[in-house]
Amino acid sequence: MRVYYFGVRVNWDKLLAIDQQKESFKAQIFVEATLLHPQKVRERDEEDVLKFFTRATVENSLAKPKDDEFPTQDDKKNWRFVWLIHGEFGEELELQNFPFDTQDLSVMLRFGWPCKDRKEVQVRFVDSRKSKVFVNIFCLKNAWTEPKAVDVRFGFTKIDENWKPTPEEPEIPDQFPLIWIRCQVGRKPKFYLLNVVLPVASIVFASISSLAVFEDMGGRLGATLTLLLTAVAYKYLVAEMVPRISYNTLLDWYVLICWAFLLLMVLGNCFVHHDAKTAVGFTFGALFAFFNAVFAVVCLRTHRVERQRLEISDDRGDHGEPFLGATSSDEENEALVLYYNDDFNTQDPQGLTRTLEEVKALPKETCNGGSMSPSSVSTSGSYTSEWQRHRM
Repeated sequence: MRVYYFGVRVNWDKLLAIDQQKESFKAQIFVEATLLHPQKVRERDEEDVLKFFTRATVENSLAKPKDDEFPTQDDKKNWRFVWLIHGEFGEELELQNFPFDTQDLSVMLRFGWPCKDRKEVQVRFVDSRKSKVFVNIFCLKNAWTEPKAVDVRFGFTKIDENWKPTPEEPEIPDQFPLIWIRCQVGRKPKFYLLNVVLPVASIVFASISSLAVFEDMGGRLGATLTLLLTAVAYKYLVAEMVPRISYNTLLDWYVLICWAFLLLMVLGNCFVHHDAKTAVGFTFGALFAFFNAVFAVVCLRTHRVERQRLEISDDRGDHGEPFLGATSSDEENEALVLYYNDDFNTQDPQGLTRTLEEVKALPKETCNGGSMSPSSVSTSGSYTSEWQRHRM
């Protein structure tokens, strides 16, 4: 088996839109794959290497790929492939911490060349450590932070955990190489704080004024129920800001708890004696103020953890992969968990993956297209990140 290693460089050029309702984004990415020196492609292997790259597809593209999105051989002498990927891409948004969330924007490339020993030629990718975000057009400055780094990872398609050999399918299903390109953006929460949190909090505080209506239960209930319906309208407003998800966001919880406070005020207007209205008003106001203080602390902590995810992305781009350490703070560890919270499969089925340093140190006979068996690959060839080793 002959293995050729290509260094991958990615430039994230444009980020045009993020559609929360459709869970998609529009972007343009430039990808370059260059044969690492001192390797040379044997003449008899040239056709197979070309087939490998021409079978590339964008897995999460929402539109049919255009002709210029397929890789083209820009330099045959140095075996350099380039392609421009642009369009709309699907992305599962994680909105539990909305509106203090940080979102991964990723593009998945799949190459239709099976990782099987029956193929005499295999291609593996290596991070050239030259990838960067150079956003020429960023149309989301008012709503999102600008991405600072791009994360490029290499892996393989998964095999069904429940798969078992059968007479019809005795061999393990094929696995195919993947390139996962990701950048991260952080939401700016000011709009939601001013247009949702502040008005809803004001509505709840305003409900205390219903206790000033003298001995008129109907008048008190009318004022409180009007405010309650207004809070319900805000709940629908928040629901329209995000896709139809099966869990509550942080902002959903705030509006729901405010609605519960208003419901308590309605019950208080029904059963509390007029002589106790002052004590009830102070108690209600103190409890709601305490709730808002707790909510503010939760928001600050959540915002800090989410922003640390962006810092991890920046540090990883400059200094390699971070790892979970015993001296790290709980917030830093939580940010690392969120950063690596994915099920991307990096395990090479043939054990041929190598680091950039290992490829440069390959023997000359191997570099010139010499055969290589999976058993001859060093154990570090199937390396995982420090974080992944810690998790295992």
